[in-house]
Amino acid sequence: MGLQHLLPSTILSLLCVNILFITESQAQLGNSAVINISPTLSNAAAASTMDSSFLGYSLEHNAVPNFAKSQIMVNLMNIWKSKTGVLPSVRIGGAAMDKTTYVPNFRTQPVMWVATPASEYWVGPSYFTLVKNYFPSDTRITFGLNLVNSTGNWSNSVQFAVEAKKNIPQVDLFEIGNEPDLYVGSNQRKKGWTGKEYAEEWKFVANRVKEVLPNAQFQPAVFASSLKDGFDLSSLIAAGINRNQYNIPSYSLHFYPQSACSSIPNLNNLVDHSLLGQLLQKFNPEIAAAESSGSRFTLAESNSVSCSGFNGVSDTFASALWLVDYALTAATKNIERIYFHNGPTTPYSLFIPRAASGLKAGIRPISFGVYFLAEALALPAQGSTTKFLVSPLSVPDDQSDIVVYGLYSNKVQKPDLDVIGTTTFVYTTAIPTTRAIVHTDKSQTLISVSTKMIIRSVSTSTRSSTSTRIVTVTKSTNTTKRTTVRMTSTTTRSSVSSGKTTIWRVTLVSTKTTTVTVPTTTQSRSTSRTVITSLSRSTFWTSQRTTITKTVERATPLLSTSYTTYTTNRAVTSTNTKATIKPQPTDIGDFPMNDGIFLARAVILNLSPHNTSDARVLSCRSCAGPSPAGYGSTGERSSTSVTLKGFQPNHRLKLIRLRGPGLNAKSGITVSGIIFNEDTGTLKNTAVPESVNVDKTGAVGFRISASEAVLLVDEKVV
Repeated sequence: MGLQHLLPSTILSLLCVNILFITESQAQLGNSAVINISPTLSNAAAASTMDSSFLGYSLEHNAVPNFAKSQIMVNLMNIWKSKTGVLPSVRIGGAAMDKTTYVPNFRTQPVMWVATPASEYWVGPSYFTLVKNYFPSDTRITFGLNLVNSTGNWSNSVQFAVEAKKNIPQVDLFEIGNEPDLYVGSNQRKKGWTGKEYAEEWKFVANRVKEVLPNAQFQPAVFASSLKDGFDLSSLIAAGINRNQYNIPSYSLHFYPQSACSSIPNLNNLVDHSLLGQLLQKFNPEIAAAESSGSRFTLAESNSVSCSGFNGVSDTFASALWLVDYALTAATKNIERIYFHNGPTTPYSLFIPRAASGLKAGIRPISFGVYFLAEALALPAQGSTTKFLVSPLSVPDDQSDIVVYGLYSNKVQKPDLDVIGTTTFVYTTAIPTTRAIVHTDKSQTLISVSTKMIIRSVSTSTRSSTSTRIVTVTKSTNTTKRTTVRMTSTTTRSSVSSGKTTIWRVTLVSTKTTTVTVPTTTQSRSTSRTVITSLSRSTFWTSQRTTITKTVERATPLLSTSYTTYTTNRAVTSTNTKATIKPQPTDIGDFPMNDGIFLARAVILNLSPHNTSDARVLSCRSCAGPSPAGYGSTGERSSTSVTLKGFQPNHRLKLIRLRGPGLNAKSGITVSGIIFNEDTGTLKNTAVPESVNVDKTGAVGFRISASEAVLLVDEKVV
């Protein structure tokens, strides 16, 4: 049950809110506000829990191929998961679901528009593969079915559901028909067709799907929020579309605060918190009806301006502030989830996936609001199961531009009051004191005891050792030997005959014995031994104590001082970052000392309108055109000095800002310094939060500019 169902007195008791606004004399600084928030929730069961997957994306069937050609959407989903631990859910449906026909033998492409025999989108088997491969495996997908085409008792829609569930493991819920409360006005049903006839058709299709898929889950209604002619949840449930008959985790309606079809959207109205509350008020009976049947209530299609959005409103910084205020307001009403609708090039899209229709791929300002919300719901530690209970803070009518939400950890825990910075606390300490004693001139005996070392004995010992040395000597000599030597001689002769000269040579070989001298080398070894004798002396010592007694007589008195101690309470200033002694209740006012559900975070929005005249930030690369020229606010940008009470005393908080040059700006937007990669949707850097201290009374002070949001995070509350 949401807070809107509580009695006014119960709400006052729950929030323990007291607000005081003080106007400063300097007009350019704006106002000063002191805001008290209850540090704990006394009745946590009555507060609304904001789910980590609160934000979802909504797409048309025919738009999926365009989004799948870019990784921007998946990267943005993964950024959300890196903070909250879960992926955003995805809804595939919209107006195109009632113009979509499944054609099993259509192999040309995943989706194609055909004019004949009927204007519709043909979806082939490759569409299922595209969806399955593009979205991460842990994505929860709500899948839309055609209710307009009733041919063959909706046989095509049933077949589409069966094939989707079989080929896309991520499919979680089925929607049957889109905005059936507008069927008569769009000539999709005959005049007089009511919510009762819709209920019968819905049940017929759902029963056929259940026959083939017994475990199928459904998200009925999908109304455009006309809430007339029986198109409301109470009538729907009474007609038999309830959890007793079907597996219905949630019912869904659609919500757009402004429309480009019937009026000219207004930038300032988009960030009007009071107007937003009035518009959401009509969902109270629908939320109650869904909860009474055991289901949840979801806004399955939403954005800033219906009919695809409006340039100069949907694509501005105002949409980022609106998204944060809208999401937190919806959460306090116990709305389970909001799916923000997107088209490949529509003005209200959170991003443009790829270049088309003269637009470049890029991140729109509203995505910075999504990131800010992810920081607000970020887990205190990886793997944490913490959920956040959201409580709104009402403000006086004359200060309606300041909006505050408290986010409480759902875990009961002890207060953590450790000291950070300089603080004063009371503790017990030992303080020395002195006392003088006077001695008279009586004799005084002095006793002196001294100790000295003396030699008791000396011992002598002898030790012998023997070493052996071997020496090798080399000697060279000449020796006479007899040997045989070979000798040769040659004789030459010549003769002349018939005018020719003949020459011949004769060589004679002989041997003889002779004596020669040959060098000879010999080695000899010799061994020697040496005996070494060493002498050592050892001294043994002993101690001797001597007592000397001496009597002294003093002519004058002797003053001496002795010490004693006693304890007392004393205030001490400590600068320890982690004190072992915690402050007593007298230091922290009314802050509760018992276990409880403690305030973990707070979101503060200053929705006072401020527009910029700086032409450099009036456009963005993924925008169709700039904001109107000369639309800036006159005078300086105002700000408010806020003192907020409710955090644990002496804690240090992380402060994150969602800011832009003005409501009408389309670039220059940031969340504490983050920058998106326009082509991929990834982050180029990490946020750089500020740091602020809570004083000993639980108060923290900061300034917030007009058209700005601030998030305070106590990282010690888990």
